[in-house]
Amino acid sequence: MTITRRAVLAALSVLAAAPAGAQVNIEVRQRRLLAEAARDGNLDAVRQRLNAGDSPNQPDLDFRPAVLLAAANNFPEVVRLLLENRANPDGRDRDTRTALMWAVERGHSRVVEELIRGKARLDLDDRTGSTALMIAAREGHTRIVEALLRAGADKNKTDSTGRTALDIAQAGNKRAVVDALRR
Repeated sequence: MTITRRAVLAALSVLAAAPAGAQVNIEVRQRRLLAEAARDGNLDAVRQRLNAGDSPNQPDLDFRPAVLLAAANNFPEVVRLLLENRANPDGRDRDTRTALMWAVERGHSRVVEELIRGKARLDLDDRTGSTALMIAAREGHTRIVEALLRAGADKNKTDSTGRTALDIAQAGNKRAVVDALRR
């Protein structure tokens, strides 16, 4: 689609004449575009928004960072692109959960690897004191537990109830995870 100079000038004159609230609505919509593209795994749209100058750290209207949305929905290529463009891998949602925690819980091992490569902090905890390793142990994601341990996750850290990842895996009868945590 080709945009003519005349069309741009016409759009600018409409914006200039619009009340201030209308411009805010446009800004709010713009704010959602990157987050929506990341959530939907639309790599081209994410690239386009970043090239247009959108911050990779700008959250959506629910204060969820784009990298978190891409991670939660299993889009490793989008996660990689956002991280390459200086997205904070440790941005949190309202429940203080990070992209790594969402990817771990849902078993998205490729996303977990991208976040580890992107220097996500492994031992951050959410509002319950759970770390990504504890979440992986609870869910029984052995490969992810092993990846987190290789990357340096602290298996001795405790949650708000005093439990370690090993305690959580034992309570959930996750034998393969228990074995990985005991190595």
